[in-house]
Amino acid sequence: MQRTTHPPRSTRLLLAALVAVLAIAGASPASAGAKKGPHHGQLTTINEVIGATELHDQGITGSGVQVAVIDTGFAPVPALSAPGKVVAMYDLSFDADDPTRTLFDHYGHGTHMAGIIAGNDPATGFTGVAPDAELVSFKVGDNTGAVDVTQVIAALDFIVANNGNDGLDIDVINISYGVNSTNSHLISPLTQAVQRAWDAGIVVVAATGNDGKPTRGMTFPARDPFVIAVGAANIKDYPDEVRVAGFSTGGDADRKVDVIAPGKNVVSLRVPGSAADLSSPGARVGDDYFKGSGSSQAAAVVTGAIALLLEDRPDLTPDQVKKLLRTTATEAKGSQRIAGKGMIDVAAAAAHKTPGNNAIQTHQRSDGSGGVHADRGEDIVTFDGVAIEGEVNWAGASWTGASWTGASWTGASWTGASWTGASWTGASWTGASWTGASWTGASWTGASWTGASWTGASWTGASWTGASWTGASWTGASWTGASWTGASWTGSSWT
Repeated sequence: MQRTTHPPRSTRLLLAALVAVLAIAGASPASAGAKKGPHHGQLTTINEVIGATELHDQGITGSGVQVAVIDTGFAPVPALSAPGKVVAMYDLSFDADDPTRTLFDHYGHGTHMAGIIAGNDPATGFTGVAPDAELVSFKVGDNTGAVDVTQVIAALDFIVANNGNDGLDIDVINISYGVNSTNSHLISPLTQAVQRAWDAGIVVVAATGNDGKPTRGMTFPARDPFVIAVGAANIKDYPDEVRVAGFSTGGDADRKVDVIAPGKNVVSLRVPGSAADLSSPGARVGDDYFKGSGSSQAAAVVTGAIALLLEDRPDLTPDQVKKLLRTTATEAKGSQRIAGKGMIDVAAAAAHKTPGNNAIQTHQRSDGSGGVHADRGEDIVTFDGVAIEGEVNWAGASWTGASWTGASWTGASWTGASWTGASWTGASWTGASWTGASWTGASWTGASWTGASWTGASWTGASWTGASWTGASWTGASWTGASWTGASWTGSSWT
């Protein structure tokens, strides 16, 4: 059956933009028609700090590298509208059956991340870390940011099952999301899902969180030892000193942060009229840009840096990428628990010799046996006031462990025409179709998202709303105050 109405959310999602000090490359906030902001928040400065500018000068811009962003979708803003910039978009969110909201970012977080990673607008000079990289959107957070952890797992498993088909050739996954799972990483279904992506040759970058407290350590999936766990840096005093931002979540004795990247007052793409935009008007920088802080942004900076590294050295394995970033990082003030190996230097990583067998990670893998309810932690999804609890997916269907992370994800339901038809991965996603009628035409709201593959018990049910993107799951200090605090999007604030 197709649901046409949206039930109320129990809480509001807090998508906080994680700290990545990206700002308008070549154009200051002042030139965008706003009061000039801190120099350290500009993308030009961030690209210089992490060595990206040096690679840009060598012609290395992320060309040919494809990045998946598991977030709240993208909006058709100019810096994401060049032909070939966005390869495909998928909607696994609670908005998927709403023709007015399907696929697009009505919250503002996903677009902000995409801009940091690969935004490119020659008209204004805005340049992300990897301005020529390709992007693929997996929308899991709805217009309020609500999501269930099983939707994030579904996006990861879809990538693994379909990479290499119909235009998908994903090299890096950005997850600026975190959940306070009560599972061990050895039994978590979420960590099992990210490990499957890693083993499939895809680098996974995850934000550590923004609660700034070491008591519980990092959120999942950053806590998984295989992925690249990114904390946020404050580069206000760079180059004299590099320090961890006060809100950035540190690790513990078992799992330390891997690296940090700029994450304070990062200027990236604004989505006018989005939830974040309306709630935080003071974060606007001119008409087109928006300023935010958090480990989300920092993760996006690292994701863009990896796209540069993989263009230059496409044969690197995920383990080698992680080793290079850690080996060549610049030491930062603070313990390794919170600062990791320090600030990334992608130019140094590109110049460093390829790691050998010492780069191979041998951590014990998750078997996924802990169940998804424990992975939700404190972030319980509700529908019409009824909590989605126990071993069920976001649609209320039974969660049966291996059936969610095994062969059933690669069956016909994932590879039928509705998933791999030209309308989802073909030319209609590129060029003028990003700025013309195709954003509002039937091709965006057609039955392929509401057909049998989406309306079976495993996909439909009462859980098209959720709270895991709200409350503590966003790991952020705030968007505009206490009402925006949360953990799952690992963002600190829109300022």
